[in-house]
Amino acid sequence: MEDQTVEATTEESEEKLGQEVTRSMNKESRKVIGLVIGVAVFMTIAHFTPLRAWITNVQVWKAYIRDLGWIAHGMFLVSCAAVVMIGVPRLPLCAAAGLIFGFTEGLLLSLAGSTLGSYGAFLITRKGARRSVQVRLDQWPWLLGLMNQPSLAKVFWVRQLMVPGIVLNIMLGVTSISHRLFLFGTLLGYLPLNITFSLVGSGLGKGSFAQTLVQLLAAMGLINIIGWLVWRMRNKRS
Repeated sequence: MEDQTVEATTEESEEKLGQEVTRSMNKESRKVIGLVIGVAVFMTIAHFTPLRAWITNVQVWKAYIRDLGWIAHGMFLVSCAAVVMIGVPRLPLCAAAGLIFGFTEGLLLSLAGSTLGSYGAFLITRKGARRSVQVRLDQWPWLLGLMNQPSLAKVFWVRQLMVPGIVLNIMLGVTSISHRLFLFGTLLGYLPLNITFSLVGSGLGKGSFAQTLVQLLAAMGLINIIGWLVWRMRNKRS
């Protein structure tokens, strides 16, 4: 009887997770589309008006950053990890990394920094902050119930929720999840939106209007593909 109750609770938590992930991805898709449109309008104005000087200044600034080499990369990585650890949203940092370092380097730096920052918050919770945060987590009982049996897939999906990253880091810290599972699940869970926002940020820093449009369209296409996959997987489970 007890096993049946636990199984029913887990199924209910998984169904709730599916609903929340779908809702979160819909909201995130609207945000990304709005951001892409805003950047496209701005870059169109900038390329065909006196604001073009702004694009030139950005290219000069990026060249200066490149000249700093590993120092600039290290400073961004450490700064990104530190601010994510204390609860700063990671997605604006992904866009900033794309703008400063370009898509590939920006993606790698933002992904590494946000994962390390999340791991730092996880470690702090594990080392003694469990009791102080447990009360705050009671507002997501279904989420805590779901993570009683953590898996790579569950960590990936909770990372798609529009829940503050610091909350998820703390929540996972009070569960029995292993360090390796936390790191791999977080890395994979962050990847889709990190790619999307790095594309948008990199598009904002391009000197070519055609390159900007290509990257903005790629970002818009990616977020829609992710949303479609989430919808399909949820329907398949149902």
